[in-house]
Amino acid sequence: MRETQDTYLKRIESDLTSFADPGGVDVLPSGTRAFHAEWKMRGEPREAAFTVSPDRRVAVSADGIRQDYAAFLADTRMADLKHVARMIRQPKNDEIFVATKAHRPDRDDAPESATRLLTRLMEAPEPDVTEVIMVTGGAGAGKTRVLRELVWQQADRYLHGKTDKLLLYVNAQGRALARLNEALATELQDLRVSLTYHSVVTLVRVGLLIPVIDGFDELLGVSGYDDAFSSLTTFLEQLDGYGRLIASARSIYYEEEFLSRAGQSSATGHYSWSHVSAEIMPWDEGNQSDYLTEFTTQRALAAETSNGLRQAVQTFNKNDRNLLEKPLFFARTVDLMSTESGPSGDGDLLEALIHSYLTREQTEKLLDRQQRPLLSEDQLELLVRELAEDMWNQETRELDSKSVRDIADYVLEDSVEESERQIVVERMPALAFLTHSEKHGTLGFEHEVFFFYFVADIIAEQLISSADLRAILSRSALPGFVADRISSVLIRRGRLESRDDLQGLLDRLATAGRERWRRSVQVQENAGQITAALLKAFALNRKADIVGIRIGMVAFPGGDLSGVTLRNCTLENVTIRRTNLETTRFIACRAKNVTLEMPLLEVKTTTLELGGLRVPEDVLGVAKRARKGAENIYDPDKVIRLLAQCGAPVDGNIGKDRRSVSSDTKELIEQLMHAYERANPVCDGDDHLRGLFRNERWGKLRKMLIEHGIVKVDPKSASGPRKEFLRRLFLPEQIMSGASRTSGAPRQIARFWDDLEKGEI
Repeated sequence: MRETQDTYLKRIESDLTSFADPGGVDVLPSGTRAFHAEWKMRGEPREAAFTVSPDRRVAVSADGIRQDYAAFLADTRMADLKHVARMIRQPKNDEIFVATKAHRPDRDDAPESATRLLTRLMEAPEPDVTEVIMVTGGAGAGKTRVLRELVWQQADRYLHGKTDKLLLYVNAQGRALARLNEALATELQDLRVSLTYHSVVTLVRVGLLIPVIDGFDELLGVSGYDDAFSSLTTFLEQLDGYGRLIASARSIYYEEEFLSRAGQSSATGHYSWSHVSAEIMPWDEGNQSDYLTEFTTQRALAAETSNGLRQAVQTFNKNDRNLLEKPLFFARTVDLMSTESGPSGDGDLLEALIHSYLTREQTEKLLDRQQRPLLSEDQLELLVRELAEDMWNQETRELDSKSVRDIADYVLEDSVEESERQIVVERMPALAFLTHSEKHGTLGFEHEVFFFYFVADIIAEQLISSADLRAILSRSALPGFVADRISSVLIRRGRLESRDDLQGLLDRLATAGRERWRRSVQVQENAGQITAALLKAFALNRKADIVGIRIGMVAFPGGDLSGVTLRNCTLENVTIRRTNLETTRFIACRAKNVTLEMPLLEVKTTTLELGGLRVPEDVLGVAKRARKGAENIYDPDKVIRLLAQCGAPVDGNIGKDRRSVSSDTKELIEQLMHAYERANPVCDGDDHLRGLFRNERWGKLRKMLIEHGIVKVDPKSASGPRKEFLRRLFLPEQIMSGASRTSGAPRQIARFWDDLEKGEI
């Protein structure tokens, strides 16, 4: 009991300190399962008595009230979560919300309302270890709108006594913040509540608060992955294996990157985590119809006008209809089509939307007293581009109003008369694409898609100039759709017509990534995004193989190389990380210092004739399509066999130096490794893993894993009955590498496999 008493004393002291004034908190035992605490909060002396029941529940007596521990922390004299909820539930704007759908990629369940799915996930019984709910969806898919609605609905439910959990929205999109505590502190300040970062950690740990980190992938990209993951690791360590958080990212690549980094950190650290995935689905006809109904009602449009809008939306070509499955584009298209400046069904929809907005701004809003345009459309576009470039260079998505006006004054100084220029300068906060940001007095782009449209133009121009690309490619992680936009711009300008054009662009990107500095990884990944887009666009336009080119000093960060065939090409100092190669063919190509990290392969359509690729040394696992997403493969024999089927130079390595361990035992270990992909530690009483933990071989295998230091029994106890958790101390690919005698596996792992080979299971 002494250890339990010390544990509770330290926990109570730590939790109270996160709310107390500087000067410390005094917590002393007052009985076998009781404590008495004194502290100061907002200058007022406080005291409370804490009693721990045999089932580990804590009751608190303070200010003449007896309540459970969570209710005590949520009360008005502590966190005052009702006030926080009221500040979150400020009057909503009149933006239309349609119940966008989502699904669990790891389940066969039918898609359902995203807010309903996420509510069910976060209201589930408290997890055994800290649970990260990752929400994925492409740019414009509606993630932010869903998450903001979810946060607002949860605050409303809290104030009506329907839940005891609050969501705290944390906007990480494009802010110059590399650390989670900075982003949290900024949101708390904007809400004007008295909570601190430290008290947030306490409330999350107790299960009263769930942070919603919107734009998690941008938090990673601002100043490099290491800082961002370090800050997230620190946050998870402080949670001590309790609580939940929700994070959003544009693509599954960042989700997989999180899982890999979290798995690596938790193998050497002490924090515990598990992972749940939810994917935002494209809008179907039902969603679009619901939006049109709400739109026509809100605008009080006549039935004839409403029907005209519905028919007009159907005129767009197939590619545009795919774009219209994203809420952002559908809403903006309908908005503009309800006016005379709406886009037609011809050409590129995004470009048509941009120019429709510019035209409406130029001809209907930025007018002088005689109702004449103050700027040409080209001048207006240049002005918006300058704002985007300034934000990109400053690694932010928001500028204060004065800076916005100063930029306008500078850009228009030589082309617009002073009197007219001053009118434009004063109207800048209401300019097309701009909106007031959450931070008081700042302006940002209404959506990242509009911001990145102009950034893509800027990067494309620098790519075909003599400018040094390193700076512009180092600012933040470029989304895949930006790279696609860059390739479209280059094609339109006639700069991607020949093989020499392509080679010149690839050489420029290789040069940018050649110099080693603290942001070289960011530069190489952004260069890799653009390289992939150029290859796909070039192959699609010419409908032929790409022959005899050189690719160097880039990293392909996820995405895909769909339909690309590279013949007699050279790849040097290239990393292909979690990239879809299911329909990619490397034929008679040469590889030097090329690394494959979990590429997605398909035996029937992937070709990997990469002479010089060292197998298995240069291959850090592979993946193949499974019924539910992709399945990572760790067994060296399986990896080499799949590579051989795809034409990779395996040099007869299949079965070479293979340990004589039964396939059943290896399958059991690999099954455990798949469990560790989504959590560390795992509970060997988990019903979802009963097929593994009820296997007749499991008891002996578990004992050997612990004896060899491959896993250890985690001392953390979950709420309720005590459970045992097994924390792995190595990465899954390291553990499985021991199946080969010559893999260079760590000594502990090699000895573990030595004993398996002796037939001890």
